[in-house]
Amino acid sequence: MSARRGILAFVLLLGAVGIAVMFAAFSLRRPVTLASSRSILVFDVPHQLDEIEPPLLPFSLDLARFGRRRPTVYTLVDGLRRAAEDDRVAGLVLHVGRIDWGWAKVAEVRDAVAAFQRAGKPVYASLTGGGEREYLLASVAETVSMPPTATLQLDGLSISATFLKGTYDKLGVTPNFVHIGRFKSATESYTRRDFSEPAREALEAMLDDQYRLLIDSLSAARGVPPAPMRRLVEGGPYGTSDAVARGLIDSVLYDDEVDSLAVAGDQDEPSLMTLNRYVDRLPKRHGGARIALVVAAGTIASGKSRMGAFEDPIVGSETLVEALRQARTRRSIKAIVLRIDSPGGDGQAADDIWRELERCRAAKPLIVSMSDYAASGGYYIAAPADSIVAQPSTLTGSIGVYGGKLNVRGLADKLGVSIETLSRGPHAGMFSPFRDFTPAEEAIFRDGLEEFYSGFVDRVAAGRHMPPEAVEEVAQGRVWTGLAASTRGLADALGGLDRAFEMARARASIPASQTLTIESFPRVERSFFARLLGNLLSGDEDEALGAAVLGPVLRAWIDAASFPAGARLALMPYSIDIR
Repeated sequence: MSARRGILAFVLLLGAVGIAVMFAAFSLRRPVTLASSRSILVFDVPHQLDEIEPPLLPFSLDLARFGRRRPTVYTLVDGLRRAAEDDRVAGLVLHVGRIDWGWAKVAEVRDAVAAFQRAGKPVYASLTGGGEREYLLASVAETVSMPPTATLQLDGLSISATFLKGTYDKLGVTPNFVHIGRFKSATESYTRRDFSEPAREALEAMLDDQYRLLIDSLSAARGVPPAPMRRLVEGGPYGTSDAVARGLIDSVLYDDEVDSLAVAGDQDEPSLMTLNRYVDRLPKRHGGARIALVVAAGTIASGKSRMGAFEDPIVGSETLVEALRQARTRRSIKAIVLRIDSPGGDGQAADDIWRELERCRAAKPLIVSMSDYAASGGYYIAAPADSIVAQPSTLTGSIGVYGGKLNVRGLADKLGVSIETLSRGPHAGMFSPFRDFTPAEEAIFRDGLEEFYSGFVDRVAAGRHMPPEAVEEVAQGRVWTGLAASTRGLADALGGLDRAFEMARARASIPASQTLTIESFPRVERSFFARLLGNLLSGDEDEALGAAVLGPVLRAWIDAASFPAGARLALMPYSIDIR
């Protein structure tokens, strides 16, 4: 009994200390107070940028984060917008290092920086290295600088995929997968050693679109015609002196020298303040018309939202449905913007979310804003919207389905594991991992997938007001860029969150003179053990070699085992990352 009391006392003590620390930290938050009458904001561009902020782990002991928000796409874009309107903010300096965002997020933040610039405030960029993505973000600035020893890694774009058939053959693992849709190539990671022709066709088209978008954006930013700019992009990498000589950057300066240049460029001698601190201390808006920003970021699955083994977010259907229900039933909320950054996932979970979204659209305006991905199940949940807004570089579509299992009997035999099964019924053990489907079982399974695919097409047709035959022409599991989707009826407009909010304002008949208050939810829960496993598997730049070799293999293997055998998966192919 005394031991139990001791443990209880220790737990209570930890709780009291935690509450005290959190209270002290939150008490430090106060409205933005700039160090002088005018300040230059310094944006230390983060390596990673999320759509939704996970709660702080009590185990992490990251006391610096108590009372502070970790920037998300929305908080950054909103902070830049408010800074553009703030007379006390004189300018902006970008410190751009290596970033690991998708192209759509880069475009979203870049557009926000450009809007800041259009407000008549100068923007300076210090680029400490990187490739096309980093240079695209930095190029929006009036002047781009690099330190003397940096390298501008411009060498074009590419797409790579990991294929595990050879690995499975060596291990004695037999994939049993069925896909519906000629371009639904997600199963190829397990069943092939290279791209199929349909997959190659779709990926080449995506690569062409993104390359044109990149060249056109850089051409406009640097005042270089597209053809010469393409030659420059393909002619790297460049050292700093070469980059200056070719007009890719303007000067060779360290970060602190760029900061000093920005201060010297304003006659009022403004002080420096980090954008993160500025955003963190912005007072919440109150009053005005309220719009809900509901975020669906991650792989779609049943249950609660959570973090996966690689620190990847999982969109739990229960969590998202509840968030949508709250947005639908609150009278104060005049419209809903659903922000999607998802490659899809479990088909049943996506359908549960779709049903609630149908109810939302019947109750109030519903606008979808697409981030890096809104594909397969991600598009399934976008379909009911009144309007869909995508970035030109969003990856979307992938209207198709697949499913199956891995037969590990051969691996078990190699390891000396014996399996004996007793059954009743001809199809008992159909989804057992220790045998293949029989021809009859595969036919039954295929029928179920075809039924789901037909329903998927019908839902898109109803939501997009298109004949099913027209949807079929752009379906078949094919992934499209947002640019291509906008010309094929799958998206209504190109742009980011700002465009989506304005469309929501218009549909809800909110006067332009009335301010908008954005209410964001839900939050994501993650366990200490998920974070621990994520740290072990994901690594950082110091473990780049191990991550490059093992990361894709581990991810592909875990992806195959993440859903129950036989689940109907509305999930985009591979992990498409154009670099």
